[in-house]
Amino acid sequence: MAAIADNTNFFNMTSDKLSSDLWLTVGNFKTISMTTSIPSMVMSPVIVCGNLLVVLSVWKDPLKKLRSLPSNRIIASMAIADLLVGVVVCPLMVYWGWAIFHNKKLTFPALKAFSVLVDVSAGHVLLLTVDRVFALVTPLQYRVKVTNRRVCIASIACWAYFILFGCAFGLWAREDLILGIIFNLQSLCILIGILVLNLVILFAFRKHRKTIAAQAQSTANRQMMLQRERKLSKAIAIVICAFLICFVPWFIVQFLLYFCAPCTRQLSRLMLVYTSTAALLFANSGVNPFLYAWRLPRYRDTFKYFLKNRREYCFIKKSQVENFASETRL
Repeated sequence: MAAIADNTNFFNMTSDKLSSDLWLTVGNFKTISMTTSIPSMVMSPVIVCGNLLVVLSVWKDPLKKLRSLPSNRIIASMAIADLLVGVVVCPLMVYWGWAIFHNKKLTFPALKAFSVLVDVSAGHVLLLTVDRVFALVTPLQYRVKVTNRRVCIASIACWAYFILFGCAFGLWAREDLILGIIFNLQSLCILIGILVLNLVILFAFRKHRKTIAAQAQSTANRQMMLQRERKLSKAIAIVICAFLICFVPWFIVQFLLYFCAPCTRQLSRLMLVYTSTAALLFANSGVNPFLYAWRLPRYRDTFKYFLKNRREYCFIKKSQVENFASETRL
C-alpha cells in the first residue's frame, strides 16, 4: 500500500496503524462502509446455506454416493472454508463497516481470517483441478495414485500452511504489509495454476477425443465424444470465468494500492473500488457450491433428498433412503 501510505517507513508500518491512519484521510468513508456492510450482509446467508448443504451431503451421504470418491472430500473441505467465510468473515465485515459508518476508529478485524480462508478455498480449487488432471491423463492409475488418505493429507496440508501463514500476520506485525505482498503473490500463483491446469484438461480431452474418433467406426460414437467435449469446454469456461471475475479485480486494485503512487489523488474512489472487489471474493465462496457440487448428478440427488426430508434429515431412516435411491435410479 505504498500508494496510500506516502511514508518512507512504509514497509515497517503495521496494518492496524496504516488502516487507522488511512480512514482518517478518506472523505467518502460512509459510502465505503455501506459497500462493505450491505454485500456482506446479503451474501452471508447465501454462502452459509449453499456450503452447509454441501458439507451435510458429504458428511451424512444418505444415498451412499459421495464418500467413496476422493474428490468429494476436497469439495467438502473447500465448502468448510467457504462456510467459515459466511459465518466468521462476513459478520466481521458488517461490524467493521458499521463502526466506520459511525466514524469510530477501528482496525480491520476480518483481515487475517479473510486472508487465510480465501487462500484455503482457492488452494482447494487447485487441488480439485489437479485431481481432475490425474483422472483424465492417467485414468488407469488414478485409483492407485489418488486415494482418500492422500487427499486428506493434501487438504490438511493446505489448511495447515495457510493457517500458519495467517498466524505470521500476528507474530510479525511490523512486516505485516510485506506479508500482504506475499499473500497476493501466492494467490496469483494459485490462480495461474488453476487456469493452466484447466487448459491442460481441455487439450488432453481433445486429444483423447480425436484418438477415439479415429478408431470409432460409427458416426454416433464420434458425435457422442464431440458432445462430451463441448460439455466439458462449457463447464471449464464457466469455472474460469467465475474465478477470473471474482479474483482479477482484486489483484488489479492490490497492484494499484502497492505500486501506484499517483493514485493518492483518487484515494477515495480507489478505496471504494477496493471494498467492492473484496465483495467479489466473498461472492466466490457463494458460487463454489454451484460450480463444483450442484452441477454433479450425485450431489443433485443428495440435495433433492435433503429438500424432500428437510424436517427429519438429521434422523435418516433406512427405508426412506432405499426408496429415494431406487427412484433416482429410475
